Amino acid sequence: MAKSVLDMILWHPEMDIKLSKITYIHRGTKGNLKTVAGEYINKLGRGFLILDEDTHIPYHRIIKIQYKGKLIWNK
Repeated sequence: MAKSVLDMILWHPEMDIKLSKITYIHRGTKGNLKTVAGEYINKLGRGFLILDEDTHIPYHRIIKIQYKGKLIWNK
């Protein structure tokens, strides 16, 4: 489901992926959560969100997607 929402943002003519924020489970950080700004998204892969620094985030770890500061998807 997270990939579908990210695809919608990416391909919608009136939306910009750079204005999104994605929160995901990142073990080892405080609270085990990390948030990344949409400007760092390089690609939406088949099973992973791929960031600029070649970091691969599995879609099943994404727990929240915000767009322009508003929550648009929550696991």
